Amino acid sequence: MKESSVAIRYAKALLILTEKQTAKAGTALVPVLETTLGDLESLAALVAPGTRFGELLAHPKVSPFDKRRVLGLALEGRATKSVVVFADLLLRKKRLVLASLIAREFKLLVDKAKGVQLATVVSAVALTDAERERLLTELQTVTGKKIVLAAELDPSLIGGAYVRIGDRVIDRSVKTLLEAVSQLLHEVSV
Repeated sequence: MKESSVAIRYAKALLILTEKQTAKAGTALVPVLETTLGDLESLAALVAPGTRFGELLAHPKVSPFDKRRVLGLALEGRATKSVVVFADLLLRKKRLVLASLIAREFKLLVDKAKGVQLATVVSAVALTDAERERLLTELQTVTGKKIVLAAELDPSLIGGAYVRIGDRVIDRSVKTLLEAVSQLLHEVSV
């Protein structure tokens, strides 16, 4: 199974756990999700491959009991109970190396819960502030959601741009238009 699909499953599980705990406590969901996200991102940084702590937890000569104890001590008082339990689960299932991927997927779920949608605009040249603002306003109007806009450059587009919002793509690049014209010309028999 691909690491990204595993990360998505774990992120969804943490979201469900957090929602249940929040419902029991009768508190607002979004602040708790943001706290959980911050703790999860801190965990990902702590156990990242290449860090001393990450190497300790990955070392084959350290017993699983000692790994769990050290991880628990490292997170005690620094993370919410749900993240501490979640980190222990990841350690036991040998999925701790996916912590950064899980944190990224969990952030997307938190953004969705807050009504925020990520959009990426890819253009041949950098957009001006006015163009960026106009695009952002238009996307928010069309989707009815708050949009966070990321920009990328791709000179191969020749001109124009395309926007990715989730699994939707709006393509108005010169490259795509030229390819469509070329395809039409090939189909026409003279």
